[in-house]
Amino acid sequence: MPEHMLMPQGGLPDAPLPHKDYTMHLLQYAAENGLLLPETLNALRDGLHKAAAERAAQYTAGKSATVTRKQAEAFYASVFTQLDAALLTLESDAEALEALRTQPLTALLEQGAVLTISAYDFAKEHFRRAWKLTKPVQTSFFAALLKDFEQFCTQYDARFRAKDTHVSFSYPLLCGRQITENGAIGVCSYYASLSSEGAFLQLFAADDICAMMQRYAARFLTTPDMIAENIAELVLRHWVIRLLCGQERFSAEVTPEMIAEVQAEYGSLPPEQLADRIRQSIESLLLPVYPALLQYLADALPAFSAALHSRIEQNRLEGWLAPVSTEN
Repeated sequence: MPEHMLMPQGGLPDAPLPHKDYTMHLLQYAAENGLLLPETLNALRDGLHKAAAERAAQYTAGKSATVTRKQAEAFYASVFTQLDAALLTLESDAEALEALRTQPLTALLEQGAVLTISAYDFAKEHFRRAWKLTKPVQTSFFAALLKDFEQFCTQYDARFRAKDTHVSFSYPLLCGRQITENGAIGVCSYYASLSSEGAFLQLFAADDICAMMQRYAARFLTTPDMIAENIAELVLRHWVIRLLCGQERFSAEVTPEMIAEVQAEYGSLPPEQLADRIRQSIESLLLPVYPALLQYLADALPAFSAALHSRIEQNRLEGWLAPVSTEN
C-alpha cells in the first residue's frame, strides 16, 4: 500500500511555514504532527548525515576522516540551505512535504545546488543594476552595501558554506520588507528588491529626489547622504500624497496645502480602504508599462497604508515628510 495511504490524519498549518531554515521547520512540524512515517524520517535523517559526510570528505580531498565542529556545522547548514532552495520553488508546504516523502534526497540536493548557483549569478546582476539605478541618490548607508557585495562575489562558497553569504541586509527595504530565505536565494531576493526600488526611483527626476532629500535631512540637522531611511520609501510617501491630491506627475514635491488636504479628506478612512485607493492610483500609471514594479509596490501597500493611516489619525503627517515652503 502506498505510504500516503498509511499517513495519520492531520495536516499542515493554514499559515505557510517560515522560509528561514525552511526544510528544518518542515521536518520538525512533520515529525511533531505525525505527517511522515518513522521509517521515512529515519531515511531522511540518514540521507542528511550522508550528504554532510560527503561534503566533509570532498572538503578534505579524502586526506582526513575528521573535520572541526565548526566545519561540520557549515556542511550541514549547506545541505539544508540547498534543500531549502529546491523546496521553496514548490507551490505550498504540502507539495514540499510530498517532495521530501517521494523524491530521492540526492535529486533534491542536486536541484538545490543548481538553483543556488543560478541565484548567485542573478544576485550579482541585480546588485549591479540596483547600484547603477540608485547612484544619483545613494546615501552612505546604501554605499556601505558594496563591501558585502564584494565579499559575496569573491568569498561565497555555494557547496561548503552555502548559508554564509557575507551579506548582512543592513540597508532597509521598502516599508520594512523582510528577507527570510537563507543563502544565495535570500541574497538574490534582497538585491532584486533593491533593483526594483532603483527602477521606482528612476521614474522621478534625480534633481527632484535630491531636493526632497536635502529638505528632509535639514529637518534633522544632518546631510542627505546620512539619511538612514529607505530613499524609495521617502519618495513613495511624497508621491502618494500627491496622488491622493489628484496630482499624477512623478514628483517628490509636496506642499503644506497638499498635506492638509490629505489630513482632512482621508482622516476617517481605514487602512484597508486607504490601501485600495492608493493601489488604484498607482495601477492607472504603472500597470500598462511597469507591471513587475507595480506588484512590488502593491506588496508594500498594506504596511505603508497602516503607517500613513496612523500618521493621519495622530495628526502627525507633516513630520513624515519634507514639504516645500510656500512662503514668499
